[in-house]
Amino acid sequence: MEPVDDRGVWQQVLAGDGDAFGIVWDRHRDRVFRRLLSAGNTPSDAEDLTAAVFLELWRKRTGVRFVDGSLLPWLLVTAQNVHRNASRARRRYRSFLERIPRPEHAPDPAELIAEKDSARTRRVREVLGAAREQDRHLAVLTALEGFTIREAAAAIGISEPAAKMRLSRLRARLSSSSPDLTPTEGSAS
Repeated sequence: MEPVDDRGVWQQVLAGDGDAFGIVWDRHRDRVFRRLLSAGNTPSDAEDLTAAVFLELWRKRTGVRFVDGSLLPWLLVTAQNVHRNASRARRRYRSFLERIPRPEHAPDPAELIAEKDSARTRRVREVLGAAREQDRHLAVLTALEGFTIREAAAAIGISEPAAKMRLSRLRARLSSSSPDLTPTEGSAS
């Protein structure tokens, strides 16, 4: 059977009964929550602050005050204090953010990508997409990664003359589609 007043339940809490703390929580959480809502907190903030109030109750468990055998007055005063502390912390945080210099305007990364996806880029993709896999690897290794033809040929397992022939054919396809698309050996652009 449940003790009638909070003082009796609290004696059980102090004796190590975890379920007794649950009884106090069940009895008073809704009132504490409503008090925090009425103080202007959002429902999610009021939930967090309610938990903070009960954390304070646990932290100060040996020094809580009862009014007519009830913990509710102590909890409501603590709720007001927790609310004020949280409000003060939010104001300080907003003030801090306002003091931080605004970042310089940076271009939208999506616009940068769209610019890179020009007609030239699309045409290079088309030509490389139609090429054989080894030819694509050769182009990437020489034009983008900066390897020499000899190094690229060794990396994919073909002879240097074969690599030169394949790159020559790839250059011809690229230049026939657009004169500014011809990759060069060792270029990184």
